[in-house]
Amino acid sequence: MSLTASQPRRAVVIGGSLAGLCVARALADHVDEVTVVERDRFPDEPRVRAGVPQAHHLHVLVTAGQRALDRLFPGLVAELHEHGAVRASTPTDVLYLSTTGWRDRFPATHELVGASGELIDWVVRRRLLADPRIRFLAGHEAVGLLSDKEATAVTGVALRPRGGVDGVDRLDADLVVDASGRGSRTPDWLAGLGYGRPDEIQVDSGLGYASRRYTLPPGVGDDWKNILLMPKPPENPRGAVLFPIENNRWVLTLGGMGDDVPPTDEAGFLEFVRGLRSSIVYEVIRDAKPDGPIHGFRRTANHRRRYETMPRWPDGFLVVGDAACAFNPIYGHGMTVAAQTGLVLGEHLRAHRGVLGRAAQAAVSRCSTTAWDVATGADLRYPTTVGNLERRRGSRLSRWYLDRTSRVADRDPYVARAFTDVLHLVEPPTTLFRPGVVARVLRGPTRPPLTTPPLTRVPPPAG
Repeated sequence: MSLTASQPRRAVVIGGSLAGLCVARALADHVDEVTVVERDRFPDEPRVRAGVPQAHHLHVLVTAGQRALDRLFPGLVAELHEHGAVRASTPTDVLYLSTTGWRDRFPATHELVGASGELIDWVVRRRLLADPRIRFLAGHEAVGLLSDKEATAVTGVALRPRGGVDGVDRLDADLVVDASGRGSRTPDWLAGLGYGRPDEIQVDSGLGYASRRYTLPPGVGDDWKNILLMPKPPENPRGAVLFPIENNRWVLTLGGMGDDVPPTDEAGFLEFVRGLRSSIVYEVIRDAKPDGPIHGFRRTANHRRRYETMPRWPDGFLVVGDAACAFNPIYGHGMTVAAQTGLVLGEHLRAHRGVLGRAAQAAVSRCSTTAWDVATGADLRYPTTVGNLERRRGSRLSRWYLDRTSRVADRDPYVARAFTDVLHLVEPPTTLFRPGVVARVLRGPTRPPLTTPPLTRVPPPAG
């Protein structure tokens, strides 16, 4: 678009996370220059960065996320496959033990992308590095926001080289976006400028998890591409996901709640696997070759900062990604919300002539609604969960209905499709209360539950 003197010409994004990369792409269509400020040094190849410990663990790119990334970066999903990402049809390729039993492998309705977090990050970053409108300022950290004299707008960021203690530099900008993650300092910065602090909501199930990458023996996994074992507290609070990624490797992520979290030592990790609800994962990995150390992760609380409800909000400023709303990573929705945020930001800037303000913050906050409802709704069902969510855990009737819905979905393709649509963020959770779904749920399962993994593949969908 052509810019006038009154339109913003320079933007700064704090943080090179996927959320930061996606909003940088959106901003580039509305300003002359976008600068991404990142504390880390970016690797030249797909490799885990020290500042992204979550990258060692499972990353899931559901349908809504694939669609959003392909709109921001046309052909990106195909490029991931060119670099070895694995196609996994769902539910056909999935051995899924829900809280109520094994789920049938119905004909595919969605497809997952099996790729490591570092591969996804690298492919996206390469697209931005090729864009002359975008530059990266690595090895620097933002230490504050710059403001106009009236404290009505953010006008840039104060920054310094990472590890430095003296000499703060100014980076002036018309638009500033904080995508610095869970450790964002924006609440302090806004308070220092006189805006106050946002209300914060936290829902913590006490989940801890640990991951390791493997190479499986030949022939193992030929009949499936994903094993998902859900926990069933209080009887068994342990869960696991085994998923393929590029270069013929697999990621095993174990999760546990409360005092029963997976250890990161060799013997303890394997013993935890033995204690899962099914022995199938242990049978798969006992002869597998480890491809790296075991990595633990404990920072899994759902955490939302309600910036959109603050009494005052500065012009030219936006908070996105985990800096505004972070989910329990086990549900695999963070990357999707990051990509959707980039799309929504682009639409807002087109509609509002490149202006950021309260309306933009409200718009991007709505991107998190479905993922937040899914994650907190699931976590609130666990007895270990604590937090200050504004709603109660839900009535006994609603819990009964969702349990029954899961049980019916195990053997009913229509209800399973509704469940899968919600989990892939293409439909809201209210989909589970549509008349057709409710009728089948109230009628109950029409076939007995599966007591063993469905190891025979069903035929792919016609066409």
